[in-house]
Amino acid sequence: MNVLIVEDEINACEYLRTLLSKLRPNYSIIDHLDSVQDTINWLQQNPHPDLILLDIQLSDGISFELFNHIEIQSPIIFTTAYDQFALQAFKVNSIDYLLKPISQDELLNALVKFETQRALGFQANKYSHLLQSFSTSKKNRCLVKKGNHFEFISVDDIAFIHSDDGLTFLYTTDKKRHLYTKSIQYLIDEIDESIFFQINRKQIININSIGKIHPFLNQRLKVELTTSSDLEFIVSRARMTEFKAWIDS
Repeated sequence: MNVLIVEDEINACEYLRTLLSKLRPNYSIIDHLDSVQDTINWLQQNPHPDLILLDIQLSDGISFELFNHIEIQSPIIFTTAYDQFALQAFKVNSIDYLLKPISQDELLNALVKFETQRALGFQANKYSHLLQSFSTSKKNRCLVKKGNHFEFISVDDIAFIHSDDGLTFLYTTDKKRHLYTKSIQYLIDEIDESIFFQINRKQIININSIGKIHPFLNQRLKVELTTSSDLEFIVSRARMTEFKAWIDS
């Protein structure tokens, strides 16, 4: 298995070499590059490798620039010290997205994913095709941070959404809370309005999670969800007419 390492830090490159030789001694590291331009030139002049270990921030720019200049057929394991590029990584040939410092177990899991997808037949740019199809329909999954990695959760599993001190949290039906990197306003524009409704400035609820609705102070309504929570769900006066129409639709 031929592997190309693109990494501008010598110590990080040697660390990856050591881990890879330990975990997969049968893999061959065919080259090490440290810049966007060198990688473009290399891929234009050589057969694309079986796998690329690709750092995101390189000596002359961000590695996503590669995809503006060349069609990369190889699957990629992204390596980075920053987590803000995760969604972009999933739009291209990403097998995994590993945050530095990378542990042996994390790299092993990524290699197993790569080998599994290779056995099933890896399709280059498959995430890009998926995201393009999503753009014409409502959002059906959200990328959330879990420790030092990211996971997808289904929008159908979201009981409610709550914003607090500028942070957005997705609460799922299994009573777990997930930190989401985008705003509550972004979500209300992306998810199915027949299922989700923004009852006030800080909260969005799923119609399937509503248990009871009670009269509340100042001609407002209080919503009781089937998913227990210490939070209160009060429909603002400004949203009352729309809320009643949504409930009865």
